[in-house]
Amino acid sequence: MKIKIIENNKKIILYFLIIVSIFSFSNTVFKGFVNGCDFQWQPAVLFWEGINHYQKFITNGKGDFLCQNGEYAHLLHVLYYPFTLFDWETARTLWLGVNIILIFLIPLLICRSFKLSKYKSLMLLLIFITCYPSRMTLNYGQQSIFVLLFMILPFIFNNKISSFFSGFSYVKYSSGYIIFLNFLASKQYKYFALASVPYLIGWIFYFSLTKSDPIINFFEPIQLTLKHGYIRDADLYSLINIYFISTKEIYFKIIILIFILLINFLILIKINKNNDIFFKMSLVLMCPLIFFPHSNYDYVLLFPLLCYSFLNNKYLVNRINIYFILFYFYFNRIVNHLINLDELYQPILLIFMILLLIMNIYSYKNKNNLYLFKLKFF
Repeated sequence: MKIKIIENNKKIILYFLIIVSIFSFSNTVFKGFVNGCDFQWQPAVLFWEGINHYQKFITNGKGDFLCQNGEYAHLLHVLYYPFTLFDWETARTLWLGVNIILIFLIPLLICRSFKLSKYKSLMLLLIFITCYPSRMTLNYGQQSIFVLLFMILPFIFNNKISSFFSGFSYVKYSSGYIIFLNFLASKQYKYFALASVPYLIGWIFYFSLTKSDPIINFFEPIQLTLKHGYIRDADLYSLINIYFISTKEIYFKIIILIFILLINFLILIKINKNNDIFFKMSLVLMCPLIFFPHSNYDYVLLFPLLCYSFLNNKYLVNRINIYFILFYFYFNRIVNHLINLDELYQPILLIFMILLLIMNIYSYKNKNNLYLFKLKFF
């Protein structure tokens, strides 16, 4: 009965959601005009002035301007050259404009490439522009949506050009690493080499302009990241550091880093045994949220899984995906605030995501069993 009511009033519901989404998105854009504190403009300005911001921030223990601590790859600061030609207020407005374009472009690319219906595509677009991770990205001027664009390219186009540009995603180590690791896990060594080119160009450009030692400079972004102790409580790397490793020595953190990467690599091998490109993209992009530190805006990486689940919503596992992602996109912060037990709540969330990943891998491997869970959703 409830499903029939929804079916009969699709247009009315859609119009209502569009109106609500316009108001929500407008409010987010307004906040972006006056915030944008995490847009890495000032480290880029330092670089183009010939100053090695990594050395400067490692010595000082922090950045110079707002929350711009510069823990990103060399390439990002090279790419940001056009923004350094403007003052801070103008630059953050221009970056907001770029993020607004990307927030519409990404759903369009995914939905068209994997042939979702117009109705589902529009619903997904409305979800993406109004969900908390996207709104937080626009508000803070974050790089998460920018990185997401380059992470999806090799799955959507699967050619040399898209593989080359996928290397841009590595400007953010905590999430972009998965593309490089996945090329290795899927034995696409040529694509791995192509994706490495932008990173190497950025590094060469950086140490040349700042007259830094090439070898030392190559590792400085990681050194700066580890020195700042970027630890959260909703990923395996952070939990191991918090509860099992008391020392703050960098070499212990490097050992943990290698251990986590190895586990991640083995899971990627499992994921790549499947032939469905859309399915692989969805689960590959989910991995950084499980293995390495991230903030709420990084959960935009769940959007491809939401799209895949909308496309295949007749299966129970995909309905669970949809409910969980929508919960996280809209209600997670409210529930977390009400419970006020972050040390417990975040690890529980992580455990659920791990189980969800395993369940998706198992369900796809056992397609015959999936037909036992066919359920109507739309």
